Amino acid sequence: MSRGGSESAPTGEVQRDPVPNEIYGRDDIAGEVEAKEGRRGGRKQPERIQTEANLTWPPTNGDLERLYLRDHLSAAKISDLYGLKYENPKCGETLILYHLKHKGIARRGAADHLRRVTEEMVDEWVRRYEAGESLKQIAGEGVGAPTVFVHLRKRGLKLRDKVEEVIRLNTIHKKTPFSGDTLEKVYLLGFARGDLWITTHGRAVRARGGSTHPAFTQLFRELFGRYGPIYVYPKEAKLTGYEWSMDADLDGSFRFLLERDMETFEKVLSDDSLFLSYLAGFFDAEGSVYYHKKGVGGAFELSIANMDVSLLETLNQHLQGLGYSSKLSRTSQDPEKRNIRGADHIWHISIWRHDDVRTLLTHLPLMHSEKTAKRELAVQLPSWPSRMERSTILGKWRVLLTRITREVEESIEEARVKMELGDQSGP
Repeated sequence: MSRGGSESAPTGEVQRDPVPNEIYGRDDIAGEVEAKEGRRGGRKQPERIQTEANLTWPPTNGDLERLYLRDHLSAAKISDLYGLKYENPKCGETLILYHLKHKGIARRGAADHLRRVTEEMVDEWVRRYEAGESLKQIAGEGVGAPTVFVHLRKRGLKLRDKVEEVIRLNTIHKKTPFSGDTLEKVYLLGFARGDLWITTHGRAVRARGGSTHPAFTQLFRELFGRYGPIYVYPKEAKLTGYEWSMDADLDGSFRFLLERDMETFEKVLSDDSLFLSYLAGFFDAEGSVYYHKKGVGGAFELSIANMDVSLLETLNQHLQGLGYSSKLSRTSQDPEKRNIRGADHIWHISIWRHDDVRTLLTHLPLMHSEKTAKRELAVQLPSWPSRMERSTILGKWRVLLTRITREVEESIEEARVKMELGDQSGP
């Protein structure tokens, strides 16, 4: 009698092992497989794709012994080599296990990997792990990553923790620690404070910026490209329609960009060369050089704009302490041009006296190519220029501004086209 719909095998009858169809059902496996070798009975065989191994199906005893016993491949890997194609990958693995049992090839025990590992193999694993390879890379197809882990630990090797390993495995390009140069550090502090968003990415640091100016994109690459991978991609922007976004994945030694160390900032203010380097970074991000026309004359002036009034007050006071005639003022922002909600106004440091403008531009170690080009023209204008001298300088100035405007327009158009095409590559 049956109980619960299941039947026991009749007395004296040996119950056969289920073939894969009976384990997974007919919908899970591509066709039925006959239990006896070579007997297909017109039944559909598994769907296969061509692989480099170029193995015949059904598998032969010799091929299975070579792959499973000699090469120590898993059933899942052997299924891949045969090109068995199923929606459920476990089906291919189960089919291989079935053929192994049918041909009398004994399954490997749980400790087989440990028993067959030689000292020479472990020596090689130690060398590769110390060279930076992961447990998975070292294991390859011959053994499992846990086997490698056990033997390395037996050797007393200090293993990388999981978080550090995940970061390393997901890093396509190598990150280089910060150089430690003090002037470079304070320049980056000023630049980041002005126009970058700094965050953590695991144990690494990510610096992000955005601009329509190709010169800014080039500067971003020059500042961070030697330390880690740079990603530049188009995105939509409120004011210009489109712009370029830049990401730099940096070593953890760049955490100083995130922490805003007050002790470091105090050192910046106590040393003129450090202050000028910090101000140069901040100016490359937020500063501008412009010509202020006054009647038939005029002069070049400097402006540094930001919404952090506390920082600008500190910088302005220090500039005045160095003898510069600077002024801090506030202007209202056009509601349609606000990048930050609630930012009704913006603060400016202005420097307008000819000698102050010329002296400060001469001493600032600027790196932004547009601003260095403007500086080159601004310092050429004498305090009391002749009409010819002024006309010559202003003629070059207009050419420079026209070139910058054209480059920006072309940059915006390129970003727009790539966004519409779904192309996320940089310019």
